[in-house]
Amino acid sequence: MKKIVNVLVVALLVCALLPGCATMSDQTRTKAEGAGVGAVLGGLLGYAVGGGKGAAIGAAVGAGAGFLVGNEIAKRKQAYASTEDFLDAEIANTQEYNKTAIAYNAQLSKDVAQLEKESTALRAKYDKGQVDKKALAAKSDSLQKKIDDSKKLEDTLAKELVVQTAILVDDKKTRPADDQYIVRLEKEVAALQKNLDTLRDGSTQLAKIDQRLSV
Repeated sequence: MKKIVNVLVVALLVCALLPGCATMSDQTRTKAEGAGVGAVLGGLLGYAVGGGKGAAIGAAVGAGAGFLVGNEIAKRKQAYASTEDFLDAEIANTQEYNKTAIAYNAQLSKDVAQLEKESTALRAKYDKGQVDKKALAAKSDSLQKKIDDSKKLEDTLAKELVVQTAILVDDKKTRPADDQYIVRLEKEVAALQKNLDTLRDGSTQLAKIDQRLSV
């Protein structure tokens, strides 16, 4: 217990000190805040999984991941003269991710329905001895490609969700709650989370279909 207290105290001190670092540039502060928050979250998660030792490891990993997110945000900010231009660009960027996800999920829903029918029929034929394992394996191979594609998009959306959530957290500190940029970005981030959840549900269904084809 003492170890996790030490880990989280250090991490929390980092976070507490960050707002007072007036000499930091905006980019440096963004990176450092990401590391500090990442350390806290990573420490808590690590302790839940592996106790005191897990907390130390989790804090280190979390800090590294948080720094990477902060670094990504800082890099994106470099291309814009003002925070408003930056937020406008990120809102538009998130909208594009949502459009891609919506289109993919719509097609995935149709594919899942079709694959459900095909796999059920194929499995029934196999159980009756009308087809051999090769037929099931061939279907499973084609299905695996779709599973892989879904996983790639899922990872991409998840990473972008983390970045956009961090942007929201950062800019909420200096902008009013009813700020138009914050409101618009919150809407797109909420949509992105919903679309990601839908994609994950579709991926789960694909995995279940694949299990049906296993022998």
